[in-house]
Amino acid sequence: MKRSLLHTAGLRRRDFLYGLGASLGSVAFSDLIARAETAGPLAPRKPHHEPKAKAVIMLFMEGGPSHLDTFDPKPKLDDLHLKGFFNADDKLSGMGSGARVYVKSPYAFRKVGNNGVAMSEHFRHMAEPAVADELCVYHGCQAESVSHPTALYHMNTGNRFGGDPAIGAWANYGLGSINQNLPGYVVMSELADPQGGSGNWSNGFLPAHYQGTQLRSEGSPILDLAPPAWKSREHQRSNLNILKKLNQAHLDDHPQHRDLAARMENYELAYRMQMEVPGILDIGKEPEKTRELYGLNDKETAPFGRKCLLARRLVE
Repeated sequence: MKRSLLHTAGLRRRDFLYGLGASLGSVAFSDLIARAETAGPLAPRKPHHEPKAKAVIMLFMEGGPSHLDTFDPKPKLDDLHLKGFFNADDKLSGMGSGARVYVKSPYAFRKVGNNGVAMSEHFRHMAEPAVADELCVYHGCQAESVSHPTALYHMNTGNRFGGDPAIGAWANYGLGSINQNLPGYVVMSELADPQGGSGNWSNGFLPAHYQGTQLRSEGSPILDLAPPAWKSREHQRSNLNILKKLNQAHLDDHPQHRDLAARMENYELAYRMQMEVPGILDIGKEPEKTRELYGLNDKETAPFGRKCLLARRLVE
């Protein structure tokens, strides 16, 4: 059957396959899907190549200092400092020559570490060889937008307009997660969400399992993580079993509704998280030496340090 005929009849390929009836093909197809779902959508997957890393902690610091003031010196700007220029966009907008000027970095640069990484004079501890020699400074990244939200989407999803899977969703999709009691993709924001909001950690066109789970910066990391005092674990498990039975009956009749399967798995994950998350996110028992290393004793560095420490604990 041609694709156009399928669409004319209002059927998708998957609907057509399921509509073949109880043939051996449809039975085998259903069995394959059942096996995959038994293992869980976030179960570890064997990669094409042996990975060098077991987990990824990505520090995306929106609003940081310019690359011109940190790791990307531009000596030519010393000669062009405060000289005016204009381009085609300026002509179209009516701006004349001199409306914009070149500005050099106010900071000096020097080569640090054994690898000679260019670094601003204001980085003191990072300039030590033990740290500098572990850095990889990539100078090939180019932006296609001067708008902050679209630039953030571009950086996190590869698409300036959002809607595509975020880098964490792709990693989770490709490799899975060893711990089935925690989300495979966790997001922690500082004081407010980045510009563009949750689109920066979207699952995009991937199944809903791969959406990033956001931990709140204040109060309970996840809303409704703890069950009400009057509801026991047994009561909660019983309710989930009834809900799962009803949802499964509907899914058996409409196997093409993959969002329902994702929602069912999310209910189960949330139940398991109630036992594991509180202990992981409790950093009150960390030794004083660790708290000092992460800057938790300084009000200026504590919020950021806490996120870094939580990220390490989640990976562990």
